Amino acid sequence: MSNAWVGKSSVTFVFWVPTQEGVEAVRLFFESHANFMGIKSHQHGPLKLIHYYISEGPEWVRDDEFFEGKWPEKTGRTIFTLNEIYETEEGLHHHYIESSEFVPEFEELLTTYKIELLTFNQLKVIHSLWD
Repeated sequence: MSNAWVGKSSVTFVFWVPTQEGVEAVRLFFESHANFMGIKSHQHGPLKLIHYYISEGPEWVRDDEFFEGKWPEKTGRTIFTLNEIYETEEGLHHHYIESSEFVPEFEELLTTYKIELLTFNQLKVIHSLWD
């Protein structure tokens, strides 16, 4: 069904990781985070986690080369994204409170491995396909 997620709350974290040591550390962090999410996330009701995924891949020098049918050169950095969609903004807010135990480890990870991070928080889904 189209637009099933419209109005739901989302968060996206984008990590730029410059070294292979950092990549391995982020992978380990996400393993524990995924386990935590499986235990703590609500599967029903207003705090429900609807969708969760982590992706990983290279950063490209020029993404526009894909439109030309080419594979661009890689920068050497690895990008990770963490995406979560919740039934309500209260669900996402509740998740932040429960996740506070990860904050010191998370901050140390960013500092130790010189990881750049952008967070896009409490966004509303405006269109979705095929829930």
